[in-house]
Amino acid sequence: MDIVSFSKAAKVEREVKQARDSFATLDGRLDAVSTGNVVSVRLKTELPTIGEAGRLYLVRQDSSNQNTSTTYTYSGGEYVKVGGDRVSNHTDNGAVNINGTKTMIYSHPDTHSADIIIDGSTKVIMTSQEREKLLNIEIEANHYIHPDTHSADMIIDGATHVSMTLSERKRLSVIDPWDAISDLVDYTDVVTYFAFDMQGRVIRQVVTDNYTEQVVTEPLLTMPISTDGYTQNDSFLVISVGEVHRLDGQVFVQLPTLVDVIYQYDDEGRLDSKSITRMAATPIQTNFKYIYDSLGNRIAVKKY
Repeated sequence: MDIVSFSKAAKVEREVKQARDSFATLDGRLDAVSTGNVVSVRLKTELPTIGEAGRLYLVRQDSSNQNTSTTYTYSGGEYVKVGGDRVSNHTDNGAVNINGTKTMIYSHPDTHSADIIIDGSTKVIMTSQEREKLLNIEIEANHYIHPDTHSADMIIDGATHVSMTLSERKRLSVIDPWDAISDLVDYTDVVTYFAFDMQGRVIRQVVTDNYTEQVVTEPLLTMPISTDGYTQNDSFLVISVGEVHRLDGQVFVQLPTLVDVIYQYDDEGRLDSKSITRMAATPIQTNFKYIYDSLGNRIAVKKY
């Protein structure tokens, strides 16, 4: 079959049947089965007496061509069978040259229903439900303005900054940064060394006199095995034993301890107990035990 593929012919044949069921006259049927510029009839005798130039005519049972489907054009007052050697491409989309004449095979309508459009691989058609949803979205709906105030519950911890919980605030509210120092205010001309845990809480505090020059360096858990890296008068707190040592020449010398304070914390991170030892001929140790209610509020301190 030339020009019109078998699938096209089958489609046209279905339309012919539909037209035959709906229209009483041949003209009505022809109008109904016209697809673009293609007209389909069953027999050659059913062709219009006078055809139209530029239109294709499909005879499905052509007696002059062994009752096979044959395509004709109307030219020079007669129907001319379309042959493959007389058909060539035309520069216009949807048109071919047939016997030297421009013939429109298909002309896309100016308008048509969106229902015949299907989704592509990169672009899709909008449904009526999607349009309805879009119409209900306010203008600049994706334009976000951070509120002046909002609940802290929506803040999550970052890599370097964290949010405080309510229980942490309660614990913080009962921690007195001057709690231990207030017990040492009677001392003057002293140097106070501090040691902290991984949470930044004070775990030990040692007071020594200020009569010897000291260059305070970071505290150590245990005594260093050598003096390498230290210079004259470098001093540090040894956390495990509560001693302060200073480099004097080639050796470390222990400085006198006036007060040693040890802090302990419970599983909730609250200060659980504190012991203060004042050095003398007979050291005097004072202990404190902190008591909290179910909400984490400090309600009592035992001293013994």
